[in-house]
Amino acid sequence: MSTSFYIVDDDKVIQKILKSIIKDKELGNLIGYSSDGIEAIEKIKVLNPDIVLVDLLMPGMDGASMVSRLKEEGCDSIFIMISQVDSKEMISKAYRDGVEFYINKPINVIEVISVIKSVQEKLNMSKVIKSFENAFKGIEMLKGESPKPAPKASDERDSVKKVLAQIGILGEAGCTDIVNIVVWLMDMGYSQEAMQYKYKLSDAYSHLKSKYEGEGNTDVNKGAIEQRIRRAVKSALSNMAHLGIEDYYNDIFVKYSATLFDFGEVRREMDFIREKSAHSGKVNVKKFIEGVLMAVMEG
Repeated sequence: MSTSFYIVDDDKVIQKILKSIIKDKELGNLIGYSSDGIEAIEKIKVLNPDIVLVDLLMPGMDGASMVSRLKEEGCDSIFIMISQVDSKEMISKAYRDGVEFYINKPINVIEVISVIKSVQEKLNMSKVIKSFENAFKGIEMLKGESPKPAPKASDERDSVKKVLAQIGILGEAGCTDIVNIVVWLMDMGYSQEAMQYKYKLSDAYSHLKSKYEGEGNTDVNKGAIEQRIRRAVKSALSNMAHLGIEDYYNDIFVKYSATLFDFGEVRREMDFIREKSAHSGKVNVKKFIEGVLMAVMEG
């Protein structure tokens, strides 16, 4: 299985260099990136990357504090610190907080590749050990010994959040509304065929209004809900267009540009960003929500 990467650095140049190294050297798949530690925490918890490349000094929250927080919350990603800081005390603290490797800036491509490959060897060994553990569990089951059941997580909500994180809108105000709609549709047992004939956005907005009022919120306005969701979807379209401009063959762009949006509108948004058109792309909220639902159902 390909190694998944996440980059946390407020320097766009460094982000671009690291992206290029991962892509050009075929080290794995980049599944996300952030410019500050606070934003990165929520996305990393949802996406669960194998390796996180993180800067030490960033606005909002420094890299070491971010790593410490994630480790405390059970994150098992491997963290590689890339920074120009040469203070022994700060570097030691970073290691204590959970960083496993430290690389000095300016970036040396050979060093980055070497460290990443070392980490990948460690990951592969962990997977081998885990496969042995699973084999032993299987033997126990054959012997009639029931292994301890794994704890059940809120898979549905986490799966929806993962899709929203991949397209860069997890922090948008309308994301909670989108998650609630998709989970509601799943709980109602909607399939793709059922949505084509029965599903209406007005039903979803009415459901959210009732849900929020039942939770104690007063004067919930369906129009406000609709506008929050529309802004979030428009932001997703803009992110997708920027991704396509940067790398037309990016895995996320290829996967979602035509399933969450009308691809012609993605192209229109790309032209608008590049100032080749005076008109930006239009969003189709219903298609977006259905696309997210299908992505979650397909795993």
